[in-house]
Amino acid sequence: MNFIAHLVLSPKEKNFLAGNIAADFLRGFDQKRMLDSIRSGIAMHHFVDQYTDTHPVVKNSKDRLKEHFHLLSGVLTDVFYDHYLARNFEYIANISLQEFCGYIYETLGQNITELPPALQRFVPIMIRENVLYSFREIEGVQLALTRINRRIKMKISTGLAITALLDHYEVLEADFKAFFPCLIQATESYRKQYDSFLLPEVLTPTG
Repeated sequence: MNFIAHLVLSPKEKNFLAGNIAADFLRGFDQKRMLDSIRSGIAMHHFVDQYTDTHPVVKNSKDRLKEHFHLLSGVLTDVFYDHYLARNFEYIANISLQEFCGYIYETLGQNITELPPALQRFVPIMIRENVLYSFREIEGVQLALTRINRRIKMKISTGLAITALLDHYEVLEADFKAFFPCLIQATESYRKQYDSFLLPEVLTPTG
């Protein structure tokens, strides 16, 4: 999963939440320097990634994209699912996406010195460009793919990727809506440890 999914699934305890996003920015960084609570968030991030990567519904989404994108189909699925999460956010979390983004930006800004350097550099960009909220729109998805291309060797054709999203829009959204409640249920053990969690209100597991 991508940024929004990891953050909305995370308990709102600030260090745990920071760890949930820091997991993608750890290259060359010694995790032993981090607080235990941040490392717990990193552990949840890895759990979510593993669960997602092995789920049959997610595999279906990847297969829909595999003809043109091969190994990158998983990256695109993560980003496209975040788009659907942003579009359906109010049905999944108990606050609006705008309120959620504000909380995340404030929390990361307050804890920025505890974060890996790569994430410290990205947080001001995330806030200035309202990166999380931008996932609601196709243009935001395209910008996200452009950023990903800066970090990976095998490049994504952003134009072809957006075409694929639009061509498969409804069926990929149906995949997301079938999968995300299962992911919520899979993270139940984490929710039980914290009082402040963005509880789902409408979506329920479908299998």
